[in-house]
Amino acid sequence: MKKIICIGECSLDIVLDSGGKTLGTIPGGRIANAAAMMGREGFNVLMASDVCADAIGDILVGYLVDAGVDVTSVDRFTEGRSAVNIYVCGKEETVSVSSMVRYESYPEDAFDIIWPRIDEDDIVVFGGAYALDMRMKARMGKFLSYAKERKAILVYLPGFVNQQNTNITRVMPALLDNFELADVMVTRNKDLETFFGVKTPDACYHDHIDFYCRSLVNIDCTCHRISYYSGKEVSCVELPVGVCSTMLGNAGALAGLVSGIAAAGLTAVQLDTPGADIRENLLKTTAKTAIKTVEEIKEFWQSIE
Repeated sequence: MKKIICIGECSLDIVLDSGGKTLGTIPGGRIANAAAMMGREGFNVLMASDVCADAIGDILVGYLVDAGVDVTSVDRFTEGRSAVNIYVCGKEETVSVSSMVRYESYPEDAFDIIWPRIDEDDIVVFGGAYALDMRMKARMGKFLSYAKERKAILVYLPGFVNQQNTNITRVMPALLDNFELADVMVTRNKDLETFFGVKTPDACYHDHIDFYCRSLVNIDCTCHRISYYSGKEVSCVELPVGVCSTMLGNAGALAGLVSGIAAAGLTAVQLDTPGADIRENLLKTTAKTAIKTVEEIKEFWQSIE
Protein backbone atom coordinates (compact mmCIF):
# COMPACT_ATOMS: atom_id res chain seq x y z
CA MET A 1 0.00 0.00 0.00
CA LYS A 2 1.17 3.52 -0.78
CA LYS A 3 2.48 5.56 2.14
CA ILE A 4 0.71 8.83 2.85
CA ILE A 5 3.09 11.29 4.53
CA CYS A 6 1.38 14.31 6.08
CA ILE A 7 3.49 17.35 7.02
CA GLY A 8 1.78 20.02 9.09
CA GLU A 9 1.15 21.57 12.46
CA CYS A 10 -0.46 19.75 15.37
CA SER A 11 -2.31 22.10 17.71
CA LEU A 12 -5.08 22.00 20.28
CA ASP A 13 -8.22 24.01 19.47
CA ILE A 14 -10.41 25.27 22.32
CA VAL A 15 -13.81 26.76 21.47
CA LEU A 16 -15.50 29.20 23.89
CA ASP A 17 -18.95 30.74 23.67
CA SER A 18 -19.38 34.52 23.78
CA GLY A 19 -19.60 34.34 27.59
CA GLY A 20 -16.35 32.39 27.98
CA LYS A 21 -17.84 28.95 28.61
CA THR A 22 -15.90 26.08 27.05
CA LEU A 23 -17.92 24.46 24.27
CA GLY A 24 -15.36 21.88 23.28
CA THR A 25 -11.73 20.96 22.75
CA ILE A 26 -10.35 19.13 19.73
CA PRO A 27 -6.96 18.52 18.10
CA GLY A 28 -6.47 21.15 15.41
CA GLY A 29 -4.73 21.45 12.08
CA ARG A 30 -6.45 20.43 8.84
CA ILE A 31 -3.57 18.20 7.79
CA ALA A 32 -3.28 16.50 11.19
CA ASN A 33 -7.03 15.86 11.28
CA ALA A 34 -6.99 14.54 7.71
CA ALA A 35 -4.14 12.19 8.71
CA ALA A 36 -6.21 10.88 11.62
CA MET A 37 -9.25 10.35 9.38
CA MET A 38 -7.23 8.37 6.83
CA GLY A 39 -5.49 6.39 9.57
CA ARG A 40 -8.86 5.32 10.98
CA GLU A 41 -9.82 4.07 7.51
CA GLY A 42 -6.79 1.77 7.44
CA PHE A 43 -4.47 3.74 5.16
CA ASN A 44 -0.72 3.69 5.78
CA VAL A 45 -0.32 7.23 7.17
CA LEU A 46 2.71 8.89 8.74
CA MET A 47 2.63 12.33 10.39
CA ALA A 48 5.65 14.65 10.25
CA SER A 49 5.33 17.47 12.76
CA ASP A 50 6.69 18.79 16.05
CA VAL A 51 5.05 19.29 19.44
CA CYS A 52 6.45 20.00 22.86
CA ALA A 53 7.08 17.19 25.32
CA ASP A 54 4.30 18.62 27.49
CA ALA A 55 0.77 17.54 28.41
CA ILE A 56 -0.75 19.19 25.32
CA GLY A 57 1.79 17.41 23.14
CA ASP A 58 0.86 14.11 24.77
CA ILE A 59 -2.81 14.69 23.90
CA LEU A 60 -2.00 15.50 20.27
CA VAL A 61 0.34 12.56 19.75
CA GLY A 62 -2.10 10.24 21.53
CA TYR A 63 -4.88 11.38 19.18
CA LEU A 64 -2.81 10.40 16.14
CA VAL A 65 -1.66 7.09 17.62
CA ASP A 66 -5.24 6.14 18.53
CA ALA A 67 -6.19 6.79 14.90
CA GLY A 68 -3.51 4.40 13.64
CA VAL A 69 -1.10 7.10 12.41
CA ASP A 70 2.67 6.47 12.53
CA VAL A 71 4.23 9.22 14.69
CA THR A 72 7.88 8.25 14.19
CA SER A 73 8.47 11.60 12.49
CA VAL A 74 6.85 13.77 15.17
CA ASP A 75 9.63 15.67 16.98
CA ARG A 76 9.06 16.25 20.72
CA PHE A 77 11.00 19.40 21.61
CA THR A 78 11.56 20.39 25.25
CA GLU A 79 12.21 24.15 25.14
CA GLY A 80 8.86 25.70 24.29
CA ARG A 81 5.12 24.96 24.32
CA SER A 82 2.76 23.08 22.03
CA ALA A 83 0.45 25.35 20.02
CA VAL A 84 -2.99 26.14 21.46
CA ASN A 85 -5.65 28.06 19.51
CA ILE A 86 -8.62 29.58 21.38
CA TYR A 87 -11.69 30.47 19.32
CA VAL A 88 -14.39 32.72 20.76
CA CYS A 89 -17.84 32.42 19.19
CA GLY A 90 -19.66 35.54 18.08
CA LYS A 91 -23.16 36.53 19.20
CA GLU A 92 -24.65 34.09 16.67
CA GLU A 93 -22.46 31.28 18.06
CA THR A 94 -20.34 31.10 14.92
CA VAL A 95 -16.61 30.48 14.88
CA SER A 96 -14.14 32.25 12.59
CA VAL A 97 -10.37 32.31 12.25
CA SER A 98 -10.42 36.06 12.91
CA SER A 99 -11.57 35.35 16.48
CA MET A 100 -8.61 33.06 17.15
CA VAL A 101 -6.17 33.80 19.97
CA ARG A 102 -3.01 31.77 19.57
CA TYR A 103 -0.45 30.62 22.13
CA GLU A 104 2.76 28.93 21.04
CA SER A 105 6.46 28.83 21.75
CA TYR A 106 8.55 27.10 19.11
CA PRO A 107 12.34 26.94 19.56
CA GLU A 108 14.40 28.03 16.56
CA ASP A 109 16.04 24.61 16.20
CA ALA A 110 12.78 22.64 16.27
CA PHE A 111 11.46 20.42 13.48
CA ASP A 112 14.54 18.22 13.75
CA ILE A 113 12.62 15.16 12.61
CA ILE A 114 13.47 11.75 11.21
CA TRP A 115 12.26 11.88 7.62
CA PRO A 116 10.69 8.71 6.21
CA ARG A 117 11.77 6.80 3.14
CA ILE A 118 10.01 7.85 -0.07
CA ASP A 119 9.01 5.37 -2.76
CA GLU A 120 7.58 6.10 -6.19
CA ASP A 121 3.91 7.20 -6.08
CA ASP A 122 3.88 7.66 -2.31
CA ILE A 123 1.73 10.67 -1.42
CA VAL A 124 3.16 13.66 0.46
CA VAL A 125 0.64 16.15 1.85
CA PHE A 126 2.02 19.50 3.04
CA GLY A 127 0.81 23.02 3.65
CA GLY A 128 -0.52 25.61 6.04
CA ALA A 129 1.79 27.85 8.02
CA TYR A 130 4.42 25.11 8.16
CA ALA A 131 5.06 25.39 4.43
CA LEU A 132 5.62 29.17 4.68
CA ASP A 133 7.55 29.36 7.96
CA MET A 134 11.27 29.98 7.44
CA ARG A 135 11.96 27.96 10.59
CA MET A 136 10.65 24.91 8.73
CA LYS A 137 11.53 25.85 5.16
CA ALA A 138 15.16 24.72 5.04
CA ARG A 139 14.50 21.21 6.29
CA MET A 140 11.12 20.75 4.63
CA GLY A 141 12.29 22.14 1.29
CA LYS A 142 15.04 19.56 0.98
CA PHE A 143 12.64 16.74 1.80
CA LEU A 144 10.02 17.93 -0.69
CA SER A 145 12.66 18.19 -3.44
CA TYR A 146 13.80 14.66 -2.57
CA ALA A 147 10.19 13.44 -2.70
CA LYS A 148 9.79 15.03 -6.13
CA GLU A 149 12.94 13.29 -7.38
CA ARG A 150 11.58 9.97 -6.06
CA LYS A 151 8.39 10.53 -8.12
CA ALA A 152 6.08 10.92 -5.16
CA ILE A 153 2.74 12.70 -5.54
CA LEU A 154 2.81 16.08 -3.77
CA VAL A 155 -0.48 17.52 -2.51
CA TYR A 156 -0.28 21.14 -1.33
CA LEU A 157 -2.77 22.82 0.99
CA PRO A 158 -2.05 26.59 0.96
CA GLY A 159 -3.02 28.48 4.07
CA PHE A 160 -2.30 31.86 5.61
CA VAL A 161 -3.28 32.91 9.13
CA ASN A 162 -2.31 36.39 10.32
CA GLN A 163 -1.53 35.08 13.79
CA GLN A 164 1.18 32.84 12.30
CA ASN A 165 2.38 34.57 9.11
CA THR A 166 2.04 38.31 9.59
CA ASN A 167 3.09 39.58 6.14
CA ILE A 168 1.64 38.11 2.95
CA THR A 169 4.26 39.80 0.75
CA ARG A 170 7.14 38.12 2.57
CA VAL A 171 5.75 34.62 2.10
CA MET A 172 4.83 34.94 -1.59
CA PRO A 173 8.17 33.52 -2.85
CA ALA A 174 7.74 30.47 -0.61
CA LEU A 175 4.12 30.15 -1.73
CA LEU A 176 5.04 30.11 -5.43
CA ASP A 177 7.84 27.61 -4.77
CA ASN A 178 5.24 25.32 -3.20
CA PHE A 179 2.91 25.80 -6.18
CA GLU A 180 5.66 24.60 -8.49
CA LEU A 181 6.41 21.52 -6.39
CA ALA A 182 2.76 20.44 -6.12
CA ASP A 183 1.06 17.88 -8.34
CA VAL A 184 -2.33 18.74 -6.83
CA MET A 185 -3.42 21.81 -4.86
CA VAL A 186 -6.39 22.01 -2.48
CA THR A 187 -7.68 25.52 -1.82
CA ARG A 188 -10.64 27.44 -0.44
CA ASN A 189 -12.07 30.63 -1.94
CA LYS A 190 -10.79 32.69 0.98
CA ASP A 191 -7.25 31.35 0.42
CA LEU A 192 -7.32 32.49 -3.21
CA GLU A 193 -8.68 35.90 -2.25
CA THR A 194 -6.06 36.33 0.49
CA PHE A 195 -3.14 35.47 -1.76
CA PHE A 196 -4.24 37.04 -5.04
CA GLY A 197 -7.18 39.33 -4.29
CA VAL A 198 -9.35 37.31 -6.68
CA LYS A 199 -12.75 36.10 -5.51
CA THR A 200 -13.56 33.95 -8.57
CA PRO A 201 -11.76 30.58 -8.43
CA ASP A 202 -11.98 30.12 -12.24
CA ALA A 203 -10.09 33.35 -12.89
CA CYS A 204 -7.60 32.67 -10.11
CA TYR A 205 -6.79 29.21 -11.45
CA HIS A 206 -6.17 30.40 -15.02
CA ASP A 207 -4.33 33.61 -14.06
CA HIS A 208 -2.21 32.46 -11.11
CA ILE A 209 -2.11 28.68 -10.66
CA ASP A 210 -2.31 26.76 -13.95
CA PHE A 211 1.21 27.88 -14.92
CA TYR A 212 2.64 26.16 -11.82
CA CYS A 213 0.22 23.31 -11.03
CA ARG A 214 -2.30 21.78 -13.43
CA SER A 215 -4.59 20.10 -10.88
CA LEU A 216 -6.53 22.35 -8.51
CA VAL A 217 -9.31 21.18 -6.21
CA ASN A 218 -11.15 24.22 -4.82
CA ILE A 219 -13.69 24.22 -1.98
CA ASP A 220 -16.26 26.95 -2.66
CA CYS A 221 -18.29 27.73 0.46
CA THR A 222 -20.28 30.47 -1.29
CA CYS A 223 -21.65 28.20 -4.01
CA HIS A 224 -21.53 25.03 -1.87
CA ARG A 225 -19.47 23.00 -4.30
CA ILE A 226 -16.07 21.44 -4.85
CA SER A 227 -14.47 21.93 -8.26
CA TYR A 228 -11.56 20.13 -9.91
CA TYR A 229 -9.69 22.29 -12.45
CA SER A 230 -7.28 20.80 -14.98
CA GLY A 231 -6.21 22.98 -17.90
CA LYS A 232 -9.37 24.02 -19.75
CA GLU A 233 -11.45 21.29 -18.11
CA VAL A 234 -13.42 21.55 -14.87
CA SER A 235 -15.62 19.07 -12.98
CA CYS A 236 -17.87 19.99 -10.04
CA VAL A 237 -19.85 18.32 -7.29
CA GLU A 238 -22.47 20.06 -5.17
CA LEU A 239 -22.38 19.99 -1.35
CA PRO A 240 -25.09 20.44 1.30
CA VAL A 241 -25.14 23.92 2.84
CA GLY A 242 -22.65 24.28 5.70
CA VAL A 243 -20.41 21.31 4.90
CA CYS A 244 -17.37 23.18 3.60
CA SER A 245 -17.62 26.10 6.04
CA THR A 246 -16.32 24.06 8.98
CA MET A 247 -12.65 23.43 9.73
CA LEU A 248 -13.16 19.68 10.08
CA GLY A 249 -15.29 19.64 6.95
CA ASN A 250 -12.27 20.99 5.08
CA ALA A 251 -10.06 18.36 6.69
CA GLY A 252 -12.58 15.73 5.60
CA ALA A 253 -12.44 16.99 2.02
CA LEU A 254 -8.64 16.75 2.06
CA ALA A 255 -8.77 13.23 3.53
CA GLY A 256 -11.29 12.16 0.90
CA LEU A 257 -9.19 13.47 -1.98
CA VAL A 258 -5.91 11.95 -0.78
CA SER A 259 -7.43 8.59 0.16
CA GLY A 260 -9.12 8.55 -3.26
CA ILE A 261 -5.76 9.04 -4.97
CA ALA A 262 -4.22 6.27 -2.86
CA ALA A 263 -7.10 3.79 -3.33
CA ALA A 264 -7.15 4.31 -7.10
CA GLY A 265 -3.38 3.86 -7.39
CA LEU A 266 -2.99 7.07 -9.37
CA THR A 267 0.41 8.41 -10.40
CA ALA A 268 1.80 11.93 -10.64
CA VAL A 269 1.70 11.65 -14.45
CA GLN A 270 -2.01 10.82 -14.40
CA LEU A 271 -2.71 13.76 -12.10
CA ASP A 272 -0.92 16.14 -14.47
CA THR A 273 -3.62 15.56 -17.10
CA PRO A 274 -6.49 13.78 -15.34
CA GLY A 275 -9.42 12.70 -17.48
CA ALA A 276 -13.04 13.40 -16.58
CA ASP A 277 -13.44 9.96 -14.99
CA ILE A 278 -10.49 10.53 -12.64
CA ARG A 279 -11.66 14.03 -11.69
CA GLU A 280 -15.24 12.91 -11.05
CA ASN A 281 -14.25 9.86 -8.99
CA LEU A 282 -11.89 11.93 -6.83
CA LEU A 283 -14.58 14.57 -6.30
CA LYS A 284 -17.01 11.87 -5.15
CA THR A 285 -14.63 10.63 -2.44
CA THR A 286 -13.76 14.23 -1.49
CA ALA A 287 -17.41 15.23 -1.04
CA LYS A 288 -18.40 11.95 0.64
CA THR A 289 -15.73 12.23 3.33
CA ALA A 290 -16.43 15.94 3.93
CA ILE A 291 -20.15 15.25 4.41
CA LYS A 292 -19.49 12.24 6.66
CA THR A 293 -17.12 14.29 8.83
CA VAL A 294 -19.62 17.11 9.35
CA GLU A 295 -22.40 14.63 10.20
CA GLU A 296 -20.16 13.03 12.83
CA ILE A 297 -19.39 16.46 14.30
CA LYS A 298 -23.12 17.23 14.62
CA GLU A 299 -23.75 13.89 16.34
CA PHE A 300 -20.93 14.60 18.79
CA TRP A 301 -22.23 18.05 19.77
CA GLN A 302 -25.78 16.73 20.11
CA SER A 303 -24.54 13.98 22.44
CA ILE A 304 -23.05 16.48 24.90
CA GLU A 305 -25.80 19.09 24.86
